[in-house]
Formats: sequence, C-alpha cells, structure tokens
Amino acid sequence: MPNPPGTAFFAPKAPVFPYYTDRNAVLRDAQGISEALARYIDAWLAGRVPSEIPKEFLPPGVNLTDFPRFRLVRAAEITPERVWAPRWARPITRAGYVGFFPDPNVTYLVIPAMLLPFGHKVVVEGEFPRARFFDLQVTPAFRPEDYRYDGGIGVAEVPIVDADIDPLPGHGNPFRLGANRNIDKRGWRVEFPMVVGDAMALNPAFRPPHFRGQGNVRYGSGLMFQGAWGAPGSNGHGRGLWDTGQLWLRYYLPDRRADGSVDALAGVALPRVHNETPKGERYFIEVDLAPFTRRANRVVQIAESAPAEPSDKRMSSARYGWSKQTGIFRAVVAGIALNTGWAPKEYVRNLDKGVAGRGTDLDGPAVLEQSATSATYIDYLVRGMELGRGKVVVLTGRLPSFPTTLRRDARFGGGEMRYWSLTGYEVPGGLDFVKAFDKNAVIGVAVHCVFDEEMVLDAQRRYVICFSRPQDRPANATPAAGVTWVDWGPAAEVSWTLRWLTVGPEWRGANAPTPEKLGRKPDWAEQAWDPSAIGTNSHNGALGDYLPRIHYMDASEFAKLGANVTMDRVPLWRG
Repeated sequence: MPNPPGTAFFAPKAPVFPYYTDRNAVLRDAQGISEALARYIDAWLAGRVPSEIPKEFLPPGVNLTDFPRFRLVRAAEITPERVWAPRWARPITRAGYVGFFPDPNVTYLVIPAMLLPFGHKVVVEGEFPRARFFDLQVTPAFRPEDYRYDGGIGVAEVPIVDADIDPLPGHGNPFRLGANRNIDKRGWRVEFPMVVGDAMALNPAFRPPHFRGQGNVRYGSGLMFQGAWGAPGSNGHGRGLWDTGQLWLRYYLPDRRADGSVDALAGVALPRVHNETPKGERYFIEVDLAPFTRRANRVVQIAESAPAEPSDKRMSSARYGWSKQTGIFRAVVAGIALNTGWAPKEYVRNLDKGVAGRGTDLDGPAVLEQSATSATYIDYLVRGMELGRGKVVVLTGRLPSFPTTLRRDARFGGGEMRYWSLTGYEVPGGLDFVKAFDKNAVIGVAVHCVFDEEMVLDAQRRYVICFSRPQDRPANATPAAGVTWVDWGPAAEVSWTLRWLTVGPEWRGANAPTPEKLGRKPDWAEQAWDPSAIGTNSHNGALGDYLPRIHYMDASEFAKLGANVTMDRVPLWRG
C-alpha cells in the first residue's frame, strides 16, 4: 500500500493471519518452552540451579529491556510490592500528566510479565476494595490464534468480576446488590490454572453478553504467541514470536478519605500472589519491574497548545457523533485513517487481524469487541475535539443511574450501570504509526476527566458539562447554575474516551451501548458501520439522549444562558 504522495506518513503492510503454516508445530514449540521452564523450576526447588532464570529458559521474544531479570523466589520471600506494577489513581493537575490512556479515577495493578508453565497455577489472595468496581483479568489459555503482541495488543483477557467472587468462609462480598459495603471481614482467594485450549470453552464466564460465572477459578496462560510482528524483519519489534502472559486487577473509583483525598489503594493492602506447581509447591517468578514501572508512570509536562478550531473534515466535526473503540491498537489506527481520509476501512480491519489476531470473521476471543488490556465490562465510546480561543465545548445528555460509593455509602445499590467517565487525551501534532507505537513515546496523556458522581444532574438526570480554559470559564459554569465545569487542559486537540461500565444483569440498563444493542454499527472500520446508531451528533440515535451531544460556542454565548442552564436551552452546534 503506497504512502500518500509528498508525505512521510508510514503505514505498514497488513500481515497475513494466522502467522504459521503448521499449527501443531506452534503447539509443540509452546509445550517445549513450558516443559523446559518447568524442569528448571523443579531443579531450583531441589536446590540444584540458581534462582535467576537463564535467558535460554525465557520465551524467545520477551521484552528484556522492560523486564531485564526473572528470578525464582520461595513463598516466604514473596512480597506484593515486588509482584505488582501499580498505576495509582491520581487526580489530573497541570503540575504534570501521565500517559498510556489511563482513567485517572482508577488504580491499575498488573503483573506485566507473568511467566509460568502449563499445569502450574497463580493464586491471588486479597480483600475486597472499597471502590465502585473491581475485577481480575488473566491472559487467555494458550491457543496459537489468540495473539498477545508486545504485552498490549491482541485478544481480551479472561475476567472474574467483583460480584461473582465468593468470599472466604465467614467473610462477606460488599459488591453484591444490597450488601454492606463497610464490613470488616472481606477476604477472597482466586486461582488461575495455566492451560492450553479454547479460552471460551474452558471459561463459561468468558462469554457475552454478561461475562459472568460462579466459582473462583479462571483458566489462563503465562505463555503467549505474538504473531507476525514478533518475527525478525517485521514492522514490529522483531524480538521473537513468544512472550509472557499478564494478570490485571483494577479498582474503579476508590472511596474518598474523610478529607476528600483519593485513597488509591482503596482501603486494603496489596493482594498477595504465589504460584503453585502441580505438586502444590509454592514459589513465584519475580521480575525486575523498575524499567516498566518508570515508563508506565512517567510524569510529563505539556506545553500550552495554540487554540484550534474543530475541522469539518475530521472526527471532531459538528456532524460527527461517536464511534466505539474495539481495541486501543485498532482505535489508534482507525483514528489516523479516518482523520487523514486516506487509509480505507479494509486496511484497518486487515491490519488489526494481522497484528492483533482479531476480526469478526474469526472465532473464539478474536470476535469479541473486548481486546487486550481493556476492561471486559466497559463499552468505550470515542471521538475527537478541538477548542478554539475564547470558546467552550459543552456536552448535554442524560446519565443512567448508578450506585453511589464515593463517600463510603453503607449499602451497595443497584442501577443502570456501575460507572461512567469521560477522559480527554492529548493528540500530538503529526501523529502517525511510527510515533504512535514507538516504545519511547508517551501517548494517551490524560489532560482532563469528569466522572458520574461529580456531575451536576437535574431531576431527570440530565447534565450540562462545560469545558473551557480557565481564563475562558463563563461566570455561570457553576453547580449553582446546573453546570459541571471542567478545565480543558493544555492541549488544543484531544481524543475523548467515554467509559460506560456495566455489570449485567444487575447493573445494566436498556440504553447501554453494548454489542447486543448496537452490533458493529458504531465501529467506523466495519462494513456494518451505520452513523445513525451513535455516529451522528444528536439525541436521535439508538441511545436517545443518553448519548452525549456536543455543542460548541463562544464563552460569551454560554454566559448569556444565565443562572439556570438546562440541557434544552443550550444552542445546537450547526457547524
């Protein structure tokens, strides 16, 4: 596929899927890597080899820059602080920003290089957090078609959600409908056996529409196949075809402390983790997490960009509504393709299939909207937006009901969803494929965010959110006037991600933008794309006024709305 004339824009050729000619050979190689590692672990447990695992026993392709050392430790030596790589919930401030597409109201705990053989298992023990939501997600059982490229691109993880986790005997689960959120005894234990097979067949909970299932066991893998971009000479990293698995844990909206500050640990200690051999011997493979953690938590400064007006030819236009994100990789590629008006939809689909191993014409986890590193229970809506000088961006809509938790509410209530937030991420100038996937780049820098429980709602749960630079804030952009004001931040152009989190059926309303309701109509790159679903900037689509409508105007025009601003009084953006 040629580059556009007169540009330095780079678009890699879409690899062929699947990236093998002999599937059984891939399975044999996987078993060989696993068995060699298992023998080394047995020898170490017997005291015959050193604790540091030699490179020849690691998956050929593992990222030794981010994870330079893998070391076996005995059960008594395992400490949670050396198991988890954290990304703490932290409010957005102009003092410094963090990247890689975080929701700032979420604490992310990840074992980013989870390595262990088939037949072994990971055991996680902890306490139910004081938060709105939490889940654990493990990379799926090994199957050559289920790619995991470079730790973040590929098929979805297998989840276990808070309400489904059985507590320890004599303890309680505060995430069940009507449960006491402030119980003292709140312990849990979850097991993840490492296996080969079809992840959806092995895990009944790994299936739409709700991804729910009883029992505290989910099957995964600590060895993954990276696909075409792992191969030397490819457009990817070229380190090799193999990698470790991962285990994710997320705390959404931890309860606030009495002084209103964020308790990023959600009132509990870090969960304890150990591995077990088939004989029940406990150990852990400890990884040097320092390089990865430094990069993931790097605080960056963003210079104030010159104001910019929305473009009528981009996904930030007055006519354009929202699309659905079905994978971060696919969203970045589709965003570049859509905004350049050059790369066709078929290219986006083929690149996603060739690199991530995902597509509606495949089977198993590959057909799901959920993808690697995304939260299984979230529907992600995305669009772009710019802000000109002296202007405001306004969102209006209706918010589904949700359980309030921020102030340590006593009971876990019901609702039409669990959580809703809108985060704006800086869009750097001249973004292309090379910059977007450069390991040294910090992309997805969050510059503003607003979430459900801090929004001003009227009696019909309708909202008016006003974004502006501080110097352009209208005098009536206040809660007293019925308005939630948000500092736009330093970037002129942002990419918005709306996280709409549901846990069905208890916390899932009829207007949630789920695949069951919308199909693939909201995915611009799909043949089924239908802008009438959510792709038009109006309240007339499939979600009605639950879809945020975008308005754009002079700050002075908004100020003229006076001291009682309601959704129906905000002027439409005609473009």
